[in-house]
Amino acid sequence: MISYVDCEGICGLTEKEVEAIANGAHISSIEACALAEHEADTPKGCRHLLSCMQTYLEYVEAHEDARRSHEVHDAMNHFAASHHFV
Repeated sequence: MISYVDCEGICGLTEKEVEAIANGAHISSIEACALAEHEADTPKGCRHLLSCMQTYLEYVEAHEDARRSHEVHDAMNHFAASHHFV
């Protein structure tokens, strides 16, 4: 049986990146891992994943959660630094 930790490792994202994608896309963490595995190899897919993270960041900032906002920013910066967008 494959676990969530296995899925996270297969998709190559950090826990915070998966969480931001899942919350931004309104899907489960397992679904976010599958989405990332499918889309992280293409520039268009990477832009979609980053868009999901941005949606979640906007939600967090609207609710004035500064600590969480910083975590999402860090996750987005890490994702942007380790994926190709062009």
